[in-house]
Amino acid sequence: SEAPEKEIFPKEWKNKTALQKLCMVRCMRPDRMTYAVKNFVEEKMGSKFVEGRSVEFSKSYEESSPSTPIFFILSPGVDPLKDVEALGKKLGFTIDNGKLHNVSLGQGQEVVAENALDVAAEKGHWVILQNIHLVARWLSTLDKKVERYSMGSHEDYRVFISAEPAPSPESHIIPQGILENAIKITNEPPTGMHANLHKALDLFTQDTLEMCTKEIEFKCILFALCYFHAVVAERRKFGAQGWNRSYPFNNGDLTISINVLYNYLEANTKVPWDDLRYLFGEIMYGGHITDDWDRRLCRTYLAEYLRGEMLEGEVLLAPGFQTPPNLDYKGYHEYIDENLPPESPYLYGLHPNAEIGFLTVTSEKLFRTVLEMQPKE
Repeated sequence: SEAPEKEIFPKEWKNKTALQKLCMVRCMRPDRMTYAVKNFVEEKMGSKFVEGRSVEFSKSYEESSPSTPIFFILSPGVDPLKDVEALGKKLGFTIDNGKLHNVSLGQGQEVVAENALDVAAEKGHWVILQNIHLVARWLSTLDKKVERYSMGSHEDYRVFISAEPAPSPESHIIPQGILENAIKITNEPPTGMHANLHKALDLFTQDTLEMCTKEIEFKCILFALCYFHAVVAERRKFGAQGWNRSYPFNNGDLTISINVLYNYLEANTKVPWDDLRYLFGEIMYGGHITDDWDRRLCRTYLAEYLRGEMLEGEVLLAPGFQTPPNLDYKGYHEYIDENLPPESPYLYGLHPNAEIGFLTVTSEKLFRTVLEMQPKE
């Protein structure tokens, strides 16, 4: 069965508890356990525990104070410090007006960081300390400094810290003091087409949708590019069946492609389909790609998603998912919620068996994590 976790159990098994059914799925179909556990949590606790839209950074910021730093645990493909800079701009803390000190740690930057903390605590500035995992020896000094300025500093003074997570429990180096006092934020890249598509659209606003004179063409291609972006990013999870190598596609590729799209549509009377596909497939996204077969794959996706017929709404981005009609920004988000089929390899043009491998690995990780959280006594 493609979705065994939704099947009805036979005969006397119908009356078993949900947990007993989970045990059966665990024995027979370990690859489906992430879905089965998700359904279990939703049934027992409610759907808000399984939805993956993230909390706005400004809400987390409200809980910080001079004695409560914000600690970002970095994950690949996400730059949390953009959020800090964006909020700083709103509240009047920018690098240009000298109220924001951004220090990327590494060779010889420790002194710069210490000076920044001294100035900020006194004058009420913000300090961003990036990648503190690179300066293990200096961390005890940092810990003492942060503690010293947690009392009696200017009320606007804030510290933002970022570090990569340690690969194993033995190699943790971040001082306990910082970890205990800080608000810890990890912003993992979204998983699944639904979350990826919303996240791609979130990079734009209603104003973006209205900025082009060829509004219908622009919106149509913008949505298709968001879908394409979600596909190439999420294909990585299928391992070698997705891409031959893991490429660092990121949000910048999408935003710059939309700028290129805008310039090309404004400059031409007809939509230059071939030019657009070439620019996106060979330069913007293709620039990351080093393997010929992967490049061919990227071109094939664009040939499917970007073509003249899409303006009549005749292009299917996935089985049962058409290019949407002309909507506003909120309308597109609602269109995704209402019309996108449930997560499956079909959304990426892959065979359903493609996900067995990575789902099994994900399930094993899930259970290892659950075991690690067991009380040690």
